[in-house]
Amino acid sequence: MDMLLIIGLDSLLRSVSLAFLPESLSGEVWRQLGHCSWEGLTLYDLIFPIFVFISGASMYFSLTRAAEKGKDRLSITGKLWKRAMILVFLGLLVNARAMWDTLPWPLQPGSLRYASVLGLIGVSCALAGTAMIWLHRKWIAPVLAGVILAGVWGMQASGGDMTAQGCFNAKVDALLCPGVLHSGCFDPEGPLCIISATALALMGYCAGWLSRSGCRMCRQVLFFSLLGGLCVAVGSQCGLVIKGIWTPAFVLIAGGIGYLLLALFRPACDAWSKGEKFSMPLRVVGMNALFIYLVTHLPGYQELLQEVVRPILSFCASGATLDILCDFLQVGGAWLICYVLWRKRIFIKV
Repeated sequence: MDMLLIIGLDSLLRSVSLAFLPESLSGEVWRQLGHCSWEGLTLYDLIFPIFVFISGASMYFSLTRAAEKGKDRLSITGKLWKRAMILVFLGLLVNARAMWDTLPWPLQPGSLRYASVLGLIGVSCALAGTAMIWLHRKWIAPVLAGVILAGVWGMQASGGDMTAQGCFNAKVDALLCPGVLHSGCFDPEGPLCIISATALALMGYCAGWLSRSGCRMCRQVLFFSLLGGLCVAVGSQCGLVIKGIWTPAFVLIAGGIGYLLLALFRPACDAWSKGEKFSMPLRVVGMNALFIYLVTHLPGYQELLQEVVRPILSFCASGATLDILCDFLQVGGAWLICYVLWRKRIFIKV
């Protein structure tokens, strides 16, 4: 579900809301499907952090499986960091595609944006995974997440004034981030944000651990509900909620919502008798999440829709109807690609 929102469901919901909902409700849909300018929280602000949470949860299973196969810790760590570097490179390509019209030629190293969504996912999960591999104790995960968030809170509270220009993240990014910063004075995928995201990945790791704990489903749902509620309650009392610099309050609330969503989806997909049929459209996308993200964010897919499909559709539709059709084809086409791969049992991963 999270990936569907990233690859086009968000645009479809915006178009449908404009066409069929009253202006007040449509405005709220658009607000929820956009980022807060600074302080606050919307649905769209949660999409990327929830993916980090999911990555942390799946990492528990992959690390456990590797250990069960007898792989040594050094080789598992090396694989984690190899994956992280590949994601950093792919993130750089996605950034270059987004900046293509403004890039100078010949290309200058300082004109690129090096921090990226994929890079943050890769490096934060590699950091979290390395800690769990070498510390070798599952209970370390929540303790380490708490220590990280306390440290970030201390740096942000004492090292800046919590504005876009004066926050501690901006100072770190100016010192450590080469090239272009996404928000001018700071980058939401910068070094300190990666550290905060590491805590979120560890929270996801705990979710994977609880999912495989052997507890009955009703107990797992209870654990996830209580843990999610606790994280949201604590996060709401830990200062400003700012997604742009991944404040500890934001991370705790995002992780808490991740637990609450698991409390909903876990029984619906795994305990309900019709859960397999219900979850099939979601699993189709989830099994090739990275691949379909790249397909929809690198050159080709969007250009095909805008320069070929939209002009053809404009002969039979216009205005809001045309927007809905184009947005439906965007997310539907992406889902269809995933479905074909799923039927052929082709799963592309890093």
